[in-house]
Amino acid sequence: MRSLMLPALVASMPLASPATAQSWRVGDGSYHIVARDLDQRTGAGRAAMLARMERAAARLCEHEPLALDRRACVAATVADAARRSSPLPIAIAERDATALAAR
Repeated sequence: MRSLMLPALVASMPLASPATAQSWRVGDGSYHIVARDLDQRTGAGRAAMLARMERAAARLCEHEPLALDRRACVAATVADAARRSSPLPIAIAERDATALAAR
């Protein structure tokens, strides 16, 4: 399984500026995702973190030949990361509630 390194693991790493990369690949199966610039106590901060996680997961899963397999890989990777982070399940629930309300 692919993995995403949680923001807490990189929170102490120095950043040159907010304009620097928000994530970078570490080996073949993981990404470090920087979230120091996000306030994950807010809905907007959690949504931005979820978007970063999903972009990194998409990059990890780009090897899958079929779009359906890529989507399943991304969903599984984000779900795995969400099990290890308290803001991510909240962000997923908020996104799903917004999508449901928009129907």
